[in-house]
Amino acid sequence: MAKEQYTVTFNKDEKKWQIKKTDAARVIANFDTKDEALKRVKQLSKNQDIPVTVKKKDGKFGKTRV
Repeated sequence: MAKEQYTVTFNKDEKKWQIKKTDAARVIANFDTKDEALKRVKQLSKNQDIPVTVKKKDGKFGKTRV
């Protein structure tokens, strides 16, 4: 099993930013803006002490946060 982490990505089909946990079948939440998604994932990450990876809109890796 891979190390648990949250990933913020842009879904081009839905035109929404998504938060997903490693190996999860479903998306945790969808947001209209990247800032909204980052606020929520920061709360989740802080509460559960799980690192966060943020991808750019084009799918390339952006920042990794702990």
